[in-house]
Amino acid sequence: MVMEDSKLNEFVLKISALWNEQKKREVLYLEALKKDSMGPLRKLLTQGHFSALLFQKEIHWIYDYFKCFLNDKDLVNSAEVNSDSVQALHNLEEKAEVADVLKKTEGKILQSYRSLYKYIEREPETKRLLDEHLERISEFYEILSKQVIVKRSEISHPFAA
Repeated sequence: MVMEDSKLNEFVLKISALWNEQKKREVLYLEALKKDSMGPLRKLLTQGHFSALLFQKEIHWIYDYFKCFLNDKDLVNSAEVNSDSVQALHNLEEKAEVADVLKKTEGKILQSYRSLYKYIEREPETKRLLDEHLERISEFYEILSKQVIVKRSEISHPFAA
């Protein structure tokens, strides 16, 4: 085995937490897609939703590969995490507000991915997969950040022509 047992246990817990964060991400993007006011953000929201689904599958594969079948549980959907996530977006209608919630979620997920690197130095395939996720989520983060900045500039210059 490449990782020592204590590191492996930590890694499996972090991968499980990351899977749950991707599940939350999936639910948030889906909820945002239900809003009528999203207009030009719809394509990004659809891409975010599909990437969350794909990333969950890939994270699940990593989890299954590294987990201990005697101690670690299977990954399951957490209804309470999902309902809290939906509630965060429920009353928001402005694109910038929705983008801000999604941006914060992406920021937390980026931190989770980065925290995994100390565990995977000798696992090139896992590192490659997580690098791809990190790159794509960084793109979502940047695009959402621009949406939030656009709204803030409109607020500070409400009568600009």
